[in-house]
Amino acid sequence: MKSFILTLVTGFMLSGMGLAFPVEGTDSQDPGFLAFLSKRAIISTDNTCGNSFAGANNSYSCDATVNTGGCCSAYGYCGNTTDYCGTGCQTAFGTCTGTTVQPSENTFTCGASNGGLSCTGGLCCSTSGYCGNTTDYCDVGCQSAFGTCTTAAAEPATGGTCGPNFGGATCGGNQCCSVSGYCGTTQDYCADPGSCLLGYGRCDSDATPAGASTLDVARPLIGPITYTDDIYDCVQNNVVALTYDDGPYNYTSDLLDILKSYGYQATFFITGNNNGKGEIDNTAPYPSLIQRMIAEGHQVASHTWSHYSLSNISHDLRMQQMVKNEMAFNNIIGKWPTYMRPPYSDCTEASGCWADMQTLGYHRVYFDLDTQDYLNPLPSQIQNSKNIVQKALASTAVQDYLSIQHDIVQQSVGNLSTYYFDQIKAKGWKGVTVGDCLGDTDRTNWYRSLTSGSTTSSSVVVSSQSASASAKSSGTSATGATTAQSSAVSATVTTLKSTSTALSSAKSSTSSVKSSSTVKQSTSATVVKPTIVPTPAATCAVTVGKWCGKVTPFNTMLTCQKSAAACYADTLKCATTAGWKNLTKCAAFTKICEKLPLYCLQCVKAGCSNTAFGY
Repeated sequence: MKSFILTLVTGFMLSGMGLAFPVEGTDSQDPGFLAFLSKRAIISTDNTCGNSFAGANNSYSCDATVNTGGCCSAYGYCGNTTDYCGTGCQTAFGTCTGTTVQPSENTFTCGASNGGLSCTGGLCCSTSGYCGNTTDYCDVGCQSAFGTCTTAAAEPATGGTCGPNFGGATCGGNQCCSVSGYCGTTQDYCADPGSCLLGYGRCDSDATPAGASTLDVARPLIGPITYTDDIYDCVQNNVVALTYDDGPYNYTSDLLDILKSYGYQATFFITGNNNGKGEIDNTAPYPSLIQRMIAEGHQVASHTWSHYSLSNISHDLRMQQMVKNEMAFNNIIGKWPTYMRPPYSDCTEASGCWADMQTLGYHRVYFDLDTQDYLNPLPSQIQNSKNIVQKALASTAVQDYLSIQHDIVQQSVGNLSTYYFDQIKAKGWKGVTVGDCLGDTDRTNWYRSLTSGSTTSSSVVVSSQSASASAKSSGTSATGATTAQSSAVSATVTTLKSTSTALSSAKSSTSSVKSSSTVKQSTSATVVKPTIVPTPAATCAVTVGKWCGKVTPFNTMLTCQKSAAACYADTLKCATTAGWKNLTKCAAFTKICEKLPLYCLQCVKAGCSNTAFGY
């Protein structure tokens, strides 16, 4: 009966929704690009996944070494039973073949003896009439007319299974363990993040650049820019800090040509060895591209070695991800950056990431203008990103931006960038590096080296005493207030954020105001820890029998998105708790959940809260 209810609810909720990756004809990018881009899996931080229900708007993927399983269910949760890996399993966000659960009363039946029912989700119909994906189902006696019978033969010729779904087995012979749990040696097995399971065989990220380790080099906190607070915003007026993530790649040379033609400079947040592109210090043409960046006045910064989510890995692995990239930079340009951007905008205080980045002497840089080029990689989609930058630059209330693009996206380089630069030029602004936009004019502060030695330490002091700072605040802001955020506040980051950022130098009080509530310190400033106002307890939005559907209180984009995920999770609980006869009543709560993600989009510009949402 449970499986019947879940099947019915799945059809009810997923009606009209699609998760297919966009595909176009001959006008799309070079062959293999979409596959490359899709491999940039964002590993789930909260066991939700996909793009709908609990995983709404996040596109998280399941990783069996991090989550409770490698399968992403129809409802957006990671797991490894048939509820997750069977009917409705989202193949784009995990594997759908990892379960080894035996038939039970909740497992789907199939075959001629069971009314001609067929297995879905790539499962096999056994000779006894049950759906599954082990040899008991897919081998001798498998009923091919009622499901697939090829799962058991899917193992590669190199042989062997591996990973948490196969008894923790490890691949031998320099093989890699894929996220599906099979051993092999191609990029489908070895590329990370997203394709390779760490700890169960070799992964590309295990490679270490040649030369001396940078780990034990002295790291004085040089320059005037904060090392304690997240950076989202520029200090200088009439500039856009142009930043590009994930390169270098096939289009980076073209981008450098475009930047040169406009006389603009950018900051490149570089990954060292991810998605199978090869190590940046020994794979042509990456070394020469990075050397060209330096020669032409651009800023080189770190985006980690292999693009792992820094909040979801251990301290040791986090340090390796930074130090390996430093060693590669040192091999190419004889120095390494003091600026970094966390992959997936994920570096929280609670995880220890803040402390590790400060120990290594890094400024944590985010952005306040997301072009969303990674969501619009096709020629027919890139206009969406153009609309974003056009609208942003049309604002008269904002005097600068720190934006993000990706030089692995061809349309972002060859189409969006020229449009964007024309808009910047027409406004009378200029494209600059992050260091320049922050007023860090001494470029020796941007890098360290094995021989850099002792240098003047940063004059930025963060304490809980008093503050001497100037703030930019919006006269049209819905909140009407400036928020001070110090290092005492845990900052799980969203793509656009209107919380405050402590920077090293302050603008004049006569400067034009900006819509993000940003605190900018002078070099002698201190930051006051904010008083956190507790949110009220949630009340029932919909009641079905003893079940109470609640909208979790929120007041930021991040908490709004989490509330939306919790809302969808409650919808499933309604169906399983109240029973299928009450699905109509549960649907009333589902409609609330469907509206919430769209409402969350207004959090950045107009503010948001659960009370303003109506619950």
